[in-house]
Formats: sequence, structure tokens, C-alpha cells
Amino acid sequence: MAHVHYRQYYWCFLIMTVLPKLAYSKGDCDCGIGGEPVSSKIYGGSVAFSDEYPWMAHLRFFDKVGGTRYGMCGGFLIDSRHVMTAAHCIMETQTKVRKIEATEVYLGVHDLSKLNTAHKVNTFYYPANYKQYDLSNDIAILQLANPVNFTKKIRPICLPKSDDEPYKRLIVAGFGRLGPNMDTSTLLMHVNVEYIPNPKCNEMIKDYFIRNNPDIKKDPDRYDIPKVHDTHMCCVDKSTGGDACRGDSGGALMYKKDGRYYAVGIVSGAFDECGDPRTPGFYTIVRKFRELIGKATKDAKFCSF
Repeated sequence: MAHVHYRQYYWCFLIMTVLPKLAYSKGDCDCGIGGEPVSSKIYGGSVAFSDEYPWMAHLRFFDKVGGTRYGMCGGFLIDSRHVMTAAHCIMETQTKVRKIEATEVYLGVHDLSKLNTAHKVNTFYYPANYKQYDLSNDIAILQLANPVNFTKKIRPICLPKSDDEPYKRLIVAGFGRLGPNMDTSTLLMHVNVEYIPNPKCNEMIKDYFIRNNPDIKKDPDRYDIPKVHDTHMCCVDKSTGGDACRGDSGGALMYKKDGRYYAVGIVSGAFDECGDPRTPGFYTIVRKFRELIGKATKDAKFCSF
């Protein structure tokens, strides 16, 4: 079976059922409110305004405490104590989890050359049915050792309450590569992407394999071509190729409604690296994991909205 590529940059040196309600605080904070964007490239995009996405997190997974080699991912704050990311970011292999004590979380960061104090992590939560080979159920929640204080630069994003939003244009942000085989970005980037319904996404996946494999192209009916997993949604800008790229894993796929941002997806993977308008990226669907979120954050207070 074909494997999908992580949208992670390793080693720098290099369903619906009845779900539990989340406890929302009243008046303590306000989720999903970012700073105002400015005119001013994640692939095909542009530099984000410094306070535009105050929930965005930069994660570093060191090989050991005090080490210098690390893998990086994105993430996003969902309450005062928890950061959401992709499960493959916290996993070395299908069964081996990265060292919690060697994990660092940075919040309120717009420029990686100006990092603030790192937050330490107490606990990793991820689904028991996470599969590395196809990135199904690719979600993780990091519990910070200490709660954070909300400021203009650090505040949580909202989580979706319903499943019937008419997603069309979505936004993804991160510090990943600026294009295929290019360096990662020092500044936080963002780009608009288009939601691709799963039937269309499966057509695009099939087309990708036919284009890139001569044997499949000769006789595509002989091959079991992968389909998008039901825990993923697909996105890409079909005009420009605007997309998440390697190093953006774990970041938020955002939907803006009535002035608020909602984290509807998590950057997960793709069959290509990025930048091809014919090949969508895969994003874990946040709403499918409300039960996991509820269990992992049972003592947390979510901001009202």
C-alpha cells in the first residue's frame, strides 16, 4: 500500500455519535479572536500578521533532554492547558512515543529567531487506533505542565460545535517549508486552501498515482489505489497549489465565521510534498475526536463563544 508523507520536518540539523459536552468558561476568555491581518509564503501563501493567529504553537521534540537535534511540528492552543497537534508528531514509530520530558512548546511566536520561554509537557494523549502507515486518526493533545495566561499574543482557538458548516475557503498556517525541497520559514506563514469533498479527493488521488507510476498508467484497474481515510478531509488551492508543506504538521486548518476562527482540521500528510494544485493534502477532522478531546481535557475550561 502506498504510504503518505508526513508534513513534518524531522531532525533540524537537518461518526457522528452523541458526544460529551465540553465545559466552557463564562466570561474568563474569548476563543478564536485573532489580530487584524495586514497586506503583505507554507507554500503559495504570505507572512501572517504577528498577532493574527495567537493560538498557533511551535513544537520541538528533542532526541534527549539537553540535546540539540529535534523534530519540529505545529500545534494550536485549545484551552489554558492543552495544545492540539498530529499524532505522528509525537511518535517515533507506530508504537514508540517521543520523550515527553524532551518536548518543548512555544506559544505567542511569530518569528522563530526570537523564541520566548518554552513550555514543558506533562502528558501526551492520542487515539489507540492511530495508524502510522496511512495517518488515520492522526491527532494528539499535549497537556502543558502549567496553565498559560492569555494575552494579546496567546489565546485559544475555538473548536467546532456542529458538523454542517459549508466549508469552502479555509486557512492553514505554519513554519514549514516554503515549497518542494525549499527551506522552512522563520516567520509564520498562512495561505487559503479550498475544501475538496472526499469523492473529488479520491479522483485526484487516483490521478496522482496514474501520473506518477507508468505501470498504473498502463492498467489502473489492476491496482488498489488508496482512498482518503474517513478521518481525513482534503484541501488544496486548485488554482495556485497553495498548500501546507513539510514542517507544517500538527497546525490548524481554520475556518472563519462571524469574526471567529475554528480549528476544523489538523495538518496531517499528503502523497506529494506540496505545491501541486492537482494533489490535495490531508487534514485530520477535529470534530470526529470530540470524545478524545473531552477525556484529555476533562479538568480544563474552554473559552466561551
